[in-house]
Amino acid sequence: MTRITVALTGDCMATRGALITTDPAAARLGELLGAVDFAVTNLEVVPGDGRGHPVHNAVSGGGLIADARVLDEIAAAGFTVLGCANNHALDLGVAGLLGTAELLHAKGIPYAGIGPDLTAARRPVYVDRPAGSLALISCSSTFLPGQEAADPSPDLPGRPGLNPLRCGATVWVTADQLSVLRQIDAETGLRARRAEARTLLGVDPALPPGRDRCELFGTRFRVAAEPGFSTECDPRDLDGIASWVAEARRRADVVVVSVHSHEPGESRRDPAEFLRAFAHRMIDEGADAVAGHGPHFLRGVELYRGRPIFYSLGNVVSQLELSDHVPAEDYARLPLPGPLTPGRYFDELGGHGRRLFAPHREYWQSVVPLLTFLDGDLVDVRLHPVSLGFGQPVHRRGRPRLADRGEAAEILTDLARLAEPYATTVTVPDTGPGELLLDGP
Repeated sequence: MTRITVALTGDCMATRGALITTDPAAARLGELLGAVDFAVTNLEVVPGDGRGHPVHNAVSGGGLIADARVLDEIAAAGFTVLGCANNHALDLGVAGLLGTAELLHAKGIPYAGIGPDLTAARRPVYVDRPAGSLALISCSSTFLPGQEAADPSPDLPGRPGLNPLRCGATVWVTADQLSVLRQIDAETGLRARRAEARTLLGVDPALPPGRDRCELFGTRFRVAAEPGFSTECDPRDLDGIASWVAEARRRADVVVVSVHSHEPGESRRDPAEFLRAFAHRMIDEGADAVAGHGPHFLRGVELYRGRPIFYSLGNVVSQLELSDHVPAEDYARLPLPGPLTPGRYFDELGGHGRRLFAPHREYWQSVVPLLTFLDGDLVDVRLHPVSLGFGQPVHRRGRPRLADRGEAAEILTDLARLAEPYATTVTVPDTGPGELLLDGP
């Protein structure tokens, strides 16, 4: 009988050392990560080695860059397989992304999600251990235009970048509302300014054929009986990623898909509609689990066809405020008197602890699911609540430890509530880890 254990975690924003401290609860987490066959995390930091230049990152609001030695700290904490597709992967541009790939290769750390072209970024990484093999596919729906990898043409090389999961949004409006939008378009002069585009294209790009649609202000509007908003996957990316999942299913014991997505659904704690459709398709193609991350807090968990989908696992390491590498454009946002230093910058950015992550407990809580497979069948999912030290000084918080009894119950209760819309049951025991009930719907 073949037994394989996999630990899944969310965003690893490590910028300093000793990620597992001497705290007994931290040591127990380190033992858990060290005991499994595979420990997967999302590397949301560029381990700079002097290559590349800072890129203005409007998606995240700032760079996330650390010294190259942070990779040794991540490995020492017990993480053995890294997903690298996220909105910080190109914070030092293409050169920085290629430098990350070279560093990981040199250190023998398996990774997926970035590469010199689209095929390389999209394909799985296969990792073999004595107990069996794991395939990881890593992708991101949150990134800046041009950061997605591209394949070569017969004339030009491909573009280095990340594995993209592009998505589109539709605003559903009534026929009367669409009429008002068209009136605004005509009477404000917007339509007249598209004269050159109409001449070159032969059609008005904002008014595709049909009276039930228009595209204004960078937004797609469609007529419906009731107003609303929805998102959908780009079918090219959906099919492209799905084909590699199907390939991995034939070549590994366990297949995990890691997806980075900041985009919200009807509320910020809900995943966007496209993400749920994506996750279902990945399971349909053969994935054993989908590990989401991006918003830096927990979202719901769904058991679909007997396989878990974690729509966001939050953070497992959160040391953004301890980075010593701040781009000049980020400093310029906060004109400070006196010398510009990283510590002063992050303190001012966070409103001296009054805004961003610091005052919100949910950003400092997570779970580490431990999946157990017997002869290819998922037989157990244990949910280990994790605390990152909410309320601690900046230089102490952000390092993970198993949550104490009271906080563990709080985290699992929150996750159980988030799982209810998916008809999925999460147990909240008096002591020990929670459990995802595999005999549920």
